[in-house]
Amino acid sequence: MKQTTKNTGTGMVLGICLGVGVGSVIDSLGIPLGLCLGMLIGLVIGANKDKIVNKQVAEKGYKIKAIEKDETSNEYGITLVDNQGNEQKVLISSGTMETELFKEGDIVFIDEDGDIEQAFDEDER
Repeated sequence: MKQTTKNTGTGMVLGICLGVGVGSVIDSLGIPLGLCLGMLIGLVIGANKDKIVNKQVAEKGYKIKAIEKDETSNEYGITLVDNQGNEQKVLISSGTMETELFKEGDIVFIDEDGDIEQAFDEDER
């Protein structure tokens, strides 16, 4: 089964930026030390998030079955179907739709807040 590494990469980049910022405040070894620690912390946090996403994709396997735009509320109704054929409808804002660029057949996961996110980056699909 395909595994995602989307959050690991993002976590590393954010950790590096934060580490360099914090490290620049410290003396001579601050930036290299901040870079390494930031990258490590970002890697751990991102890898943990990827582990959660991969587990949900393996267990549930949510796929987008249909996307319908509600013209009155400017929201999108997305119908998801899991591995067992159970359907679930989720409402998302037009802003989220423009950011995530969902399309039918995409594999998604449901995060802690009940929102859906792409399980894989564009090049991983």
